[in-house]
Amino acid sequence: MALDRSAVIDEVQKLADAPSVYEGLKAKAEVFLEAVDTPQEKSAFRTLIDEIKSDVLTIDQVISFTESPDGAALFGAQRAGEYNAAAKQAKEQGEDTCICPACQAGKEILANQAAIVS
Repeated sequence: MALDRSAVIDEVQKLADAPSVYEGLKAKAEVFLEAVDTPQEKSAFRTLIDEIKSDVLTIDQVISFTESPDGAALFGAQRAGEYNAAAKQAKEQGEDTCICPACQAGKEILANQAAIVS
């Protein structure tokens, strides 16, 4: 289902608010949100799209990360294991993108970017 402009803006807000969002991506989301309904909206959105493309992880990337020492260091061994199991289950169900709220919002924004820049 295609999202309209308002729903895409809501997804950008979800991305900015997600606890898992990378600070650089959060900053670009906030710049876009401040630019909504201004002449800078489309250029800020294009910049955000470029950042999303480089920051959103695939499901395989998150599975690998949660199996790594870095993943265990970031999340703690137990949480990394839980997240890894959830990611593997999501992959089995056809998910191709990281299951964290930031990546899921990014996926929706990418899929519906025409609602803002067409």
